[in-house]
Amino acid sequence: MNRLPNACDQRVRVLPTDDYVAVSPYTPLSQAIEAMKNDEGGCVIISDDGRVTGIFTERDLLTKVLGEKVDLESPISHWMQPVVETLSSEATIGDAVRLMNEKSFRNIPLVKKGDLVGSISVFDIITYLAECYPKATMNLPPLSAQVMDTVDGG
Repeated sequence: MNRLPNACDQRVRVLPTDDYVAVSPYTPLSQAIEAMKNDEGGCVIISDDGRVTGIFTERDLLTKVLGEKVDLESPISHWMQPVVETLSSEATIGDAVRLMNEKSFRNIPLVKKGDLVGSISVFDIITYLAECYPKATMNLPPLSAQVMDTVDGG
């Protein structure tokens, strides 16, 4: 029987990791927001000389910027989250899912020797799982003995 490796043990590098948007800490807020529109995960990674120095997400836009009087030409460094959790490109998908779940993250920058080399999003993981596992597996109820009342999904 040809069996797929456990997804949790796969390295994050099996995911598309080069579809991220990075800007300088000196980039104006307005340009960072415009750049964020091009990222499916809804964030921009702030990078200075290849090092991750911050992250600015849709959540930051909603909680810090919208509805406030802000200078859209101020540097993104004034609005970014300066503490960013990263993973190595050698980390597993299980490591990423655990970190995303524990911290409510939707994006995690990937680093190698401290340098930004990629990023993964919760959407990347969901897409990977949906493509790698047959529909029969994806449609199983969470518990083998569980019987669903309706055929409707969430």
